[in-house]
Amino acid sequence: MARIHFLIFCLLASLLVGCAKKQVTTIAKDLSKYPQDARFYLVPKDEPAGSSFDTRLLKEAYLKAHFSPWSAKPNPNVKSVFWVQGSLRSKLGFGENRLPNSKEFTQGILDSMDIARYPSAAQKAIITQSTNVRVVPSEKMRFDTEDDFPFDQWQNSWIFAGTPVLITHYDKTKRWAHIQSGFVSGWILVSSVALVDAQQIARLQKASYILPMRDNIPLYYKGKFLTNARVGQIFPVVKSLKERDIVLVPMRDMQGRAQLVESTIAAQDIASFPRGFSQGRSADLINTMLGDKYGWGGYLASRDCSAFIRDIFANYGLYLPRNSRAQAQVKKSMQDLSHLSRKQKERYIIEHGIPFGSVLYLKGHIMLYIGEYQGRAMVAHSAWSVKTSTLFRRYKNMLGGVVVTSLYAGKEHNGIFSKKLLLDRITGITNFYDLLENPQ
Repeated sequence: MARIHFLIFCLLASLLVGCAKKQVTTIAKDLSKYPQDARFYLVPKDEPAGSSFDTRLLKEAYLKAHFSPWSAKPNPNVKSVFWVQGSLRSKLGFGENRLPNSKEFTQGILDSMDIARYPSAAQKAIITQSTNVRVVPSEKMRFDTEDDFPFDQWQNSWIFAGTPVLITHYDKTKRWAHIQSGFVSGWILVSSVALVDAQQIARLQKASYILPMRDNIPLYYKGKFLTNARVGQIFPVVKSLKERDIVLVPMRDMQGRAQLVESTIAAQDIASFPRGFSQGRSADLINTMLGDKYGWGGYLASRDCSAFIRDIFANYGLYLPRNSRAQAQVKKSMQDLSHLSRKQKERYIIEHGIPFGSVLYLKGHIMLYIGEYQGRAMVAHSAWSVKTSTLFRRYKNMLGGVVVTSLYAGKEHNGIFSKKLLLDRITGITNFYDLLENPQ
């Protein structure tokens, strides 16, 4: 009898262990529960009364940061520039084939960087094709685990055509250039960048600028495709006509130098840079992106959480850092919420947050607070998933891109004692609206 009891115990134990380790992928119910329309959450009384913004100061500050690479020198801190060296030697990760990377493979990438010769250049340049900024001079992927798609740790950012950069180094093949921009540094394909001269720099710095009001607006030169204009990008204006604007777009010539060519963009698709902040304008921008797929570090030209925030506030002349933590801590303006209970935290957000003007931060993620609905704080964000757990199962509640949710997304699969919801993990709130009112 004791033997039978022991066997039953072992069977139950194995079942419990098996259940505990199982992960279920599902779609978060918030996506069907709440309207995926940012304008739905607009409340006229929530619009700050009598707000006035010094758009001149905002423009000056933004363009100063935008053009800063052309007055910069290569970063002398080699360890900071090539921070990935350690992981290339000891944390090899997994490749796109879900198999472990070999030491020979990662060492080959490290050798190709030619770090001993850094900095091998100090060339003023401009991005001519929107492109990936990579941590290493390679298009290969590196994941922490075999099932970690899409989180390629060698993908840093997406960078728009027309962005000023400083080329500081080349890899051994000369196929890759290491660049510094105003918001990100890393490796890009040489075919995506071109050198600029003093006359071109002066012309671009003196220009007025416009903003695209939606993504994927194709620009052409003599019938040849140049680039897709996108929300968050700025273009220098040559001439404004009734139904269209003529803008400058950089092209790379056969010698690797920039040519500034003219293209047209419909007046209905653009606005002058910068715009004055309004909740309605932000809601309209969000609606152009709702449903877009998630893109870690700009993977496949899609947005992650911080790119979504950065591109929205670029419209108002707020130049933000690349990563979520740096964004939340800009000008040391984040209010700490980590000590509050779940109920206290949500109440603070609703009472002190400015709809469409405040961001909420948790480790590795940032969201735009858009107001209160049915007693819940609502957010717009670009997110892959919310991971939750019950006693026996782990859940990946998929969001998959730019969405509107509550801070309880995934609650339907969260145990009573689990603290894994977005609301549980929020550590701070930052009012970007205040930064727009006081840009200095």
